[in-house]
Amino acid sequence: MNACALVNNAIVRLVASPPLPPHVLDDIAASIEAGGTLLAAHNDHDVNASALSFRASVDDFIGVVEPLSDKIGKGLAAGRAFRFDIMLDEPAAFPDEPIRSLAVHMHGSFAAPVFVARRDKPAAAWAFDRPMPWGRKGLAVGQAAPMLPYGASDCLGVALELTRPTLVLKARLEDVPEHGLVKACAAVGGADSGFSEVGAYAAVSAADGASVVILEFGDVTKSPIVRTLAVLDIEAHRYGGRLGMTALLSHVPLDALLDTLSLETGLNATPMQVLETHLPDDRAR
Repeated sequence: MNACALVNNAIVRLVASPPLPPHVLDDIAASIEAGGTLLAAHNDHDVNASALSFRASVDDFIGVVEPLSDKIGKGLAAGRAFRFDIMLDEPAAFPDEPIRSLAVHMHGSFAAPVFVARRDKPAAAWAFDRPMPWGRKGLAVGQAAPMLPYGASDCLGVALELTRPTLVLKARLEDVPEHGLVKACAAVGGADSGFSEVGAYAAVSAADGASVVILEFGDVTKSPIVRTLAVLDIEAHRYGGRLGMTALLSHVPLDALLDTLSLETGLNATPMQVLETHLPDDRAR
């Protein structure tokens, strides 16, 4: 099983770039609780984006996404790009018609071109083929043609990407020049890197111009987080810099954190030893 999977539900991650106003992100996060479980929601000015994730049943997630797209499309679409990562254990088995219907809905809500794709390759290769990859300063429109074009739109576009669950993390490379940033990304996400399940995207911080790598992990067992960051640190030192602050831009499975803990400290904790796994969920009452 994919190491980033949580359960056999859908996980939806919305990325909006440039970021949504904080009060809007809070409002959207609150509205999701009616039909799903919020996993993460925050703005990050290094990557110039908002990132929000929620979990819902496979039967219900479209009913959450459609009103969400209506809410954002009214007055917030202009000048922004939006990507909805629809994460399923078996995305290839999900039928085309509900996704096509959702794409048509978004076409009207955002008044923008809509791209639809299914990830059918490891995360490293997908970085070059996806319709809306991470660019230097936020989301960028790739080379794929939209499924639903829209002429003269104020919105840069909307992408629906069906994929197995992925984990997104940013890492700042302090004092690393542009050519060092590109080399560092190739070291962990290139064809010869050995990290087939890491998509590595070079970015420049919209906050202060620092070099930033956005990492998207398709499987943290095949390509562990801690080893990926260790290689980035080595590459940064080659160019007189260092690995700086890292931050999650998505949900993170508990197993991934425990694997990192084990590799860094030698402590082999299990989920049953984590207090939070024993706490009751008040929302179920």
